[in-house]
Amino acid sequence: MALLTRLQRVVTSETPGSVGVAALLTACLVAPTLLRLALDPVLGPTLWYPTYYPAVLIGTLLLGARAGVLLTLLSALTVSYLFVPPRHVLTLSGRDLAGALVFLSAAGVIVLAAALLRTALRRLQAAHEREGLLNAELQHRMKNTLAVIQGLVAQTARRGDDPKAFMHALEGRLGALGSAHDLLSSGRWEMCELPELAQRALAPFQDGGRIVIDGPACALAAECCVPLVLALHELATNAVKYGALSVPLGTASVTWRPDGDVIVLTWAERGGPPVVAPVRRGMGSRLLKRQAGLEAVDLRFAPEGVACEIGVRPAAP
Repeated sequence: MALLTRLQRVVTSETPGSVGVAALLTACLVAPTLLRLALDPVLGPTLWYPTYYPAVLIGTLLLGARAGVLLTLLSALTVSYLFVPPRHVLTLSGRDLAGALVFLSAAGVIVLAAALLRTALRRLQAAHEREGLLNAELQHRMKNTLAVIQGLVAQTARRGDDPKAFMHALEGRLGALGSAHDLLSSGRWEMCELPELAQRALAPFQDGGRIVIDGPACALAAECCVPLVLALHELATNAVKYGALSVPLGTASVTWRPDGDVIVLTWAERGGPPVVAPVRRGMGSRLLKRQAGLEAVDLRFAPEGVACEIGVRPAAP
């Protein structure tokens, strides 16, 4: 298991640049050639290729299938020139071609197996990283949910002293909060639309229309939907905890407009407590930065209120 973990770490490390790739290919060609020269008295004039199979395997694992194929061809040419009699001459005799064909076939199987293993290890690593992010996000959302519920209770309590009205309003808001979490956990959509997405995501935070949602109807690309919902949910959560929605007269607005190839969505808060930029960024900052599905994110802690511009791509026609 430890060996597999080390192999996974090596295979999934960042691919080197062109110079690094050339250096690795050269090493995978020179090392077996030097080893074959050293073993020449033992292997004799017939066993030409044994030292090259491990090199093809290592090269494919480290650099991928294309590098493995290139390394296989270079190895065949090197062996034909250095070790196949008459040496230091490229010949096309039937025996030479038969030996090269056997090597190419065996090395091709090695390249295919190593490429599949490389793909599996990289996917496994990506799954582990995604699992870690999801666990961190789950913990963050649980904490945020408790804070949102506290904020919703405080907001609802300001509306009057009637216990029945209080319970009715609170139940409705908690139901809307559950609906928003259903929206977050719905996974991948073929398409989502504004303003529906914004209305559903921000429904738990509406307190007598304190969040104004305004913009033309438009469809968004599938990969933008969940990241945008998470971003809006994070902005509204922070507004309830610390920003404009934490005080009775504070408001927020969500507007959007086409801008070239993207749609720019703007969140703006007004009437809240004095804004202080956070010294430390937590899990929520990961949701409010450029990432897959969000073309651009510009979060500003302006004195008059937090503002954030988010660029998303429209759905293909």
